[in-house]
Amino acid sequence: MLKKILALVLALIMITAVFVGCGKKKTPLGNDGTKDTTVGTTADNEVDDTDEDDSSNDDNTENEQTETKDLNFSADTNVEVDVTSPLDDLPIEELLKPENFPGTSIPDDRDYGGYTFNVLGDTNNYQREFVTESDGDIIKDALIDRQQHIEEFLNIDFVITETEGGYYNMDGYAAEIESASGAGTPYDLAISYNLIPPVVAAKGLSKDLAESENLNLVETDKEYWGKEIKKEIMIGGRIFWMSDNSSYNNIRNMLCIYANLDLFSKVNNLGKEDLYQMVKDGSWTFANMLILIQNSYENTNTEGDGNEGADDLDTFGLCTAATNPWVDNWLYAAGYRYTELNNKGTYQWTLDNQPLIDFIDWWQETIKTDDDIRIYDKLGGSQMFHGGRAMFYLSSVGLVESNPEIDCTVLPMPLYDSNVKNTYSTPFSNGYSSWLIPKATKTDAFERSATVLEELAGSANQYIAPRYFEIYLKRQFAASDDGMKEMFNLIRNSIVFDLGYLYGSSLTCENLGGGSGYSEVFIFLRRVWSNENSNYSNITTVWSQIKGTATTKLNNLMVDILDY
Repeated sequence: MLKKILALVLALIMITAVFVGCGKKKTPLGNDGTKDTTVGTTADNEVDDTDEDDSSNDDNTENEQTETKDLNFSADTNVEVDVTSPLDDLPIEELLKPENFPGTSIPDDRDYGGYTFNVLGDTNNYQREFVTESDGDIIKDALIDRQQHIEEFLNIDFVITETEGGYYNMDGYAAEIESASGAGTPYDLAISYNLIPPVVAAKGLSKDLAESENLNLVETDKEYWGKEIKKEIMIGGRIFWMSDNSSYNNIRNMLCIYANLDLFSKVNNLGKEDLYQMVKDGSWTFANMLILIQNSYENTNTEGDGNEGADDLDTFGLCTAATNPWVDNWLYAAGYRYTELNNKGTYQWTLDNQPLIDFIDWWQETIKTDDDIRIYDKLGGSQMFHGGRAMFYLSSVGLVESNPEIDCTVLPMPLYDSNVKNTYSTPFSNGYSSWLIPKATKTDAFERSATVLEELAGSANQYIAPRYFEIYLKRQFAASDDGMKEMFNLIRNSIVFDLGYLYGSSLTCENLGGGSGYSEVFIFLRRVWSNENSNYSNITTVWSQIKGTATTKLNNLMVDILDY
């Protein structure tokens, strides 16, 4: 139906308009990396009353500007698309019943005698796992209900010790774990920002969770432990930290593309149903996304230097939120990773692979030459999205909590080439929660901590995911938009991880810092793709500078993990 409608529209335009080529942008690559997609814009010349021959426009009215965009809507039958959820038809009152969802298999008679269970919490993250008061908010109620359930079920009392975490205090967080362990009072469990547990593990300070009899991580596939992250962080059968896929902070940090429907309709004369159909038939691709954003730039900043060139108060077709940290997720959307498992059962870098190099070079060139792209929102607070100045906006699912007042929907990250990965990819944004158990924890205490961690994950699947994902996102935010509900399902069904990012803060190359303090290997891609940074010309140049150090670091990490 979509193709028929587009064909009719294009036919009418061809009858009524005089086509004139005026595209100034480069031709974007198609899905397979070739220049198979073309863009054309057309506009009638304005009619001047003084023209000698005005017979073609007797009423002296100006023809409106029209445009065509040569979209490739052919369905890719190689792409696997799962927009379903078994919970879509479940009434809300049933979603509020924990017994309707799979939980743990911990025996009912497990009793820890009122034990005070000490959790070390990263200041920025634990507050999205443990709250003490609710104002009737459905999410806060879910967090409180889960905590009360675990305390009653296992007969424990949670006590949270708050410590500074985040990117700039990863070593300080690890030092707190080491200090408590050295004093003989190790924390029972630790939760933090996602990059901290790998730092702790690389220092040899965390337990191998795969050794526990009470954690269902290795032999079973409990749905609250994501298969993708387990596959990426398990090295030689060992797992030194874990993230679940049902807790509030992790679901809200799934990345997606927001579409401003007013801008989309204005620029393309299409609606949200067209976008949904593109996603489902496999034609929501990088190439088509770039075509859809063309001619979307508008100089909406009327003050300051607004007339002197593009700035962050103008309107663009594509932007990424949160400044640099989310720029590298375009790599994951395209189906690539920084690292891959080799035939020895350990990991190696992928950055010598020519298809990956070609993609990075092409995306870098596209970012820097397409006037409709502002690769990241430097204003912070997702101001470009909330101000209605971005047609497509890469951000986390949690952005909906800021109550956007614009007409919008969500889409998965676009496809690049189904030969690379034949499914959509949903990276987790920077800031989700991960758990670890300190290595100094003794055997009996370790199994107690493992039991609590298992129940935290399992009860998230019973209390939190149904209320946040199924009710808040799909029944309240998406409301009567069945297409948006399907997009939420697809986003959650497509989660991916990358060991090269997960262990990134142990894989550093100091010459990448550039005075900013960042030195992880994955930072170089942000440098390459930054449209305001000319220090790194291309991936080949940068990788040649750091390859030796990066390879040594990765090999040493593999040895250290296997030797703990």
